[in-house]
Order: sequence, then C-alpha cells, then structure tokens
Amino acid sequence: MRLIDVIPVTKIPHTQTQILSYFFSSNLAPGSLVLIPLGKRKEIGVVLASRDIDKMQIKKADFSLRNIIKVIDEKPILTNQQIELALFLGHYYFASPGLFLKMALPKILNPKSQFQNPNKTPNNKFQKLILAPTIALAKKIATINKKAILWHSDLTTKQKDTIWWKVKNGQAQTIIGTRSAAFLPFVNLKEIIVEDVKNSGHRSWDMFPHYESFTVAKKLAEIFNCNLTLEDFCHPDPLATRQGGEGSLPCRPASPKPQRGEQAGKKDSSSRQSGTQNDNLKIIDMREELKAKNFYVFSFAMEDAIKEALAQKKQVILFANRRGAANFILCRDCGHVINCSDCDVPMAFHLINGQAQLFCHHCGHKDIPLGRCPKCHGYRIKTVGSGTQKIESEAQRFFPEAKIARLDSDLAPKPIQQQKIIDKFKAKEIDILITTQIAFSWLSELAAAKPSIVAILSADTLLHLPDFRSGERTFQTITGLHQLLIGKQKTFIIQTYNPDNSAIKYAAKNDWPAFWQEEIETREALNYPPYSQIVKLTLRHRDGKKVGQEAKILSAKLQQANKDEKIEISPALPAFIPCERGRFVWNIIIKFPFSFPLFRKEGLGEIYTTPEFLQHRNSLLQYVPQNWEIDVDPENLL
Repeated sequence: MRLIDVIPVTKIPHTQTQILSYFFSSNLAPGSLVLIPLGKRKEIGVVLASRDIDKMQIKKADFSLRNIIKVIDEKPILTNQQIELALFLGHYYFASPGLFLKMALPKILNPKSQFQNPNKTPNNKFQKLILAPTIALAKKIATINKKAILWHSDLTTKQKDTIWWKVKNGQAQTIIGTRSAAFLPFVNLKEIIVEDVKNSGHRSWDMFPHYESFTVAKKLAEIFNCNLTLEDFCHPDPLATRQGGEGSLPCRPASPKPQRGEQAGKKDSSSRQSGTQNDNLKIIDMREELKAKNFYVFSFAMEDAIKEALAQKKQVILFANRRGAANFILCRDCGHVINCSDCDVPMAFHLINGQAQLFCHHCGHKDIPLGRCPKCHGYRIKTVGSGTQKIESEAQRFFPEAKIARLDSDLAPKPIQQQKIIDKFKAKEIDILITTQIAFSWLSELAAAKPSIVAILSADTLLHLPDFRSGERTFQTITGLHQLLIGKQKTFIIQTYNPDNSAIKYAAKNDWPAFWQEEIETREALNYPPYSQIVKLTLRHRDGKKVGQEAKILSAKLQQANKDEKIEISPALPAFIPCERGRFVWNIIIKFPFSFPLFRKEGLGEIYTTPEFLQHRNSLLQYVPQNWEIDVDPENLL
C-alpha cells in the first residue's frame, strides 16, 4: 500500500489543505493524473509524490484516508517545472495551486491519443517563449517569426491540444502567445520575452485566479535558469535583461526596490533621451479655451495645426480615452444623470447604426434614451463629455474635406478589422484617424505611416482616477503616443485642464527620471508600492445592507488579528463603482510593508516573492472568508 500526495485540479477553500493524500496499490510518478474523491464529487488530481506507509501507522491514525478512484494516465503528463510553478503561484496569489495546474493540463485528456510515439525521446532543442498582452500583438509578432507557433484563446480545443504536445515533445522551438502560454509544458526553455510589459492585457483581471504575466515569467525564468527580457514601449532599457529571472525595468513600480531615500530613477538609454525632442510640442490649457468661449473638443491651436497639416496632405492621429458619443446624459433642470439599472454608473451615449442608444461600459446593458427626464419630466436634456463618436462628428464639421476614420472597439472589435483600418491609414486613404487605447497594439504600424500630428484630446481622463498609479499611467500613455512621431517637423499636442501637473510636464519632455523621483517620494510617504505590496479584498452581494455589514465586520476582525502594527488595513468602503451588474461592491485595501531585512532579499527581482514575506502575509489573509475576492497586486484600487 502506498500513500499518494495529490493536488486536486479545482478550487479548495484557502483555510483547508491544498495537497491531499490518498491510498493506492503502487507508486505513481509525479505529474501523472488520477481521479480522486473530493467530498461527494469526483475530481481530477495531479500526483505530487508517492511514499510507503506502515500498516500499523494506518491503524493508529485518528483519521481515515480514501482510495484513488482510478488512474487516468500513469505516465507523467505534467512536468516538474509546471508543478513547481503552480505551487509557487498558489502561495503567491493565495489561491488553490490546482487552479493553475488546470491551466497547465492538455486540453484533451484521452490516454490513447496523447502520444503518437510514447517511446520517442523528446527533442532537446532550445525553446523560446514570447508573451504578448493581446492576440493582435501576438499575431503581429508571429508574422515576423515564420516558424513560431502561435498560442491564444481563439484557438480550438484540438488546435491547443496539438500545440501542447508539440511543446512537451520539444517539437516547438519558438512559442508566441498571450499570458496562458506561460503554462505550456516546456522542456528546455532558454529565453522568455514579455512584450509591452506594462500593458493591462498581461493581467487576468476578468477571470479567477488573478495573475500577471510579469510575475509568472519571472518565476518560470528562475525555474529554467533562462534569460528574461521585459520589453517596454515606454522606455526600452538594456537593464531589462537579466540571467535567471532577475529582470528589472526602470519605469515599472514593481522593479527592484530602492531603499528609502535613495535615488530611484535611471537615465533612459533609448535613442529618445530625456528632454531632447525634435518635434513641436504644444500643451494647451483648456481653461483658457473656456475663457475664450471655445466649448468644442478642439482648441484653437489644435484646429489651426490640423488645418495646416491637411493643406500639406499630411496625416493626423487624434487620441481619446473614451469611446461613444458622450460620457453621460444630464438633465439641466434637476441635475439627474441617467444611470445603468444594474450598475451605479452613468450610461454612456452611443450612436449605433445612426440610432441613439445608452450603453453601460461595465455590464453591457443597453437602453433607449428618453426625450424627457425620468425624474422631473423636463425636456432640457444634455449630453456631457466627449467620446470617439463625438470627436468624429465634430472633426467632420471642422474639417469637411478630410477623410476621417475611427479605430475603437465599437467599430473594430477584432484584430482583423483593426488591421484593415491600419492598412488604409498606411496607404494614405485616411487623413484623420481617431483612436483609443487600441492604438498601443499597433504602434509600429501607425508610426510607419509617419503622421504629421499626434494629439491627445484630453490628458485628464486617466489623471483624475482615485488610484495611486494614475500619474504613472498618464505618463506612459503620453510617452507611448509620442513614439508615433518619427523625423523632424512633427507636432505633438496635449490638451489638458491641468497643464502644471507633473505627470504631464515630465511626459511632454520624456523625462522619466525626474517624474519617477517626484513620484517615488510620494509613494514612500504614503507607503505605496514599491515600498509595500497591496492586496485588495472585494465582496459583492445583491443586498447592499448585508454587504456593507459583512465588510465592516471583516475589517474589524483583520484589525484585531493583525499583530504587525506596520501593516495598514483600510476601513471597509464602497468601491469606486458601488454597484455593478446588480451587485453592491465593497473593498478593503491592505498594505503589507517591506519593513524587515528578511523581506528585502531579492527574489526574482522582487522583494515580496521571498517565502518569509509570503508566510507573514498569508497568516493574516487566512482570516478572509471564502466569499471574498483576494486580489494580490491589483490592477487598481477602485
């Protein structure tokens, strides 16, 4: 009789043991698959280890163990590296490691078709992994690497299964994919490249477990002792490449941690040095436009610059961070704003096929705008704010002779549709291109068109979000768009109501060191990353009163259980959007400081990946009930 340690490939409450033991008649290899009883259900499990057990020990034990139901495949399906990665991520993200193993499994569990030749020795050629934040960027990179294998969520189950086995058998040397490609069964991985490392597409914010390509790639690089390169469109830097996963990136808040009071910034080594630009920079104070009775989306200076460029047969790119025609609808009599019936958030005004429609950008709920206010029944209804549709409409009025197009997710949700618009712009069939964040997946293509003007309609849309990274993201957006200008006699225009904001001023000069030095002082004073790790706890419920009470109870419980006075636990508060999809949302924010020398050890280029820190942190997180979401290193604090 053998005792088999198994990791169930499912979610297990974090207060319970994640590795379970079962009886079996013989040893099983680590990585083999079994079917196990788990409560009243049956689940797939991954074998972690086998060991002998004395019959007398079984008789004396004050607990009973169950038998493995059956062996799905006695050959090791998952590699030791995949198991090690899953165990680490489960500890790091305070989630069941089995959920990460589930992502690592082949897509078809059929022992008869898994190996075309089970006795064949795997190909030991070097393997290379390139992680892209979006499918569009992954496909674009694959066009350059003709022999590469492409991995993303749009593939069929059969296609994914074929690729999975090619990687495991060493038949795939270069793999290009989105974040889940990191869980493929590599056998001889020698290089990892993370493209556009700050792109939010690298984070699984819309599904559980939440994880980030950046963290997964660093651990994978450590496991295989391979090179890790972090590519960043904002500030490419040779320091981004390290051996053994100790990658760092100067313009990333989670890069190697500066000691308090030390200089954090480093000079950018790219060809575009700080403060040295050839283009004509214009920062437009929109407050002055209002004083001059200009209430349109285009300032006088921007209008003149665009007209001059069009007269010279040159192209223009206009960037807006919002899609739709208007941000919300307002009654000018009573001040009522039309909100989504399922979310406590204003409905955006869209024109879909020429028809007016209200659309919730959070849950997708649609409605037809009324001609009267539903509250006071007044007729003085006004649209407020500017999205890409409104900008397109005003551009057609201001520049009637220009050929104008939009590149946003309303008009072109799929990469192939986006590519068609990009190709028309490169072919000079479009004079003015109005775009959103989608542009960051096509920077090289847009830059190849050599636009004469790049303009940001409102730099304030990201700046005023109540999140500590809003300044940094504004900086990244501005400097990213700045790269679209190639050559001399180009114009870069930024419209803002806050021209003295440091993020805008430094970004306009491309002066990352100065911005980061100012930013790091603020973060140090408020104990934000990189001086702490943040964990966001979120509770959602349809009963607004109940969710508020439970959140306040947990906050008080954590305060009482906390033995480290340096850990900061916020009061329970409603989220920035307090109701979403019919459920009320409350958050608790916890800051875990790197306050002890034990936590300052460099692990994967990160302090908080040390086992001592994670054990210290998780000892508090164990008090969080199962119905709460635990988000480690959250994308935002909203």
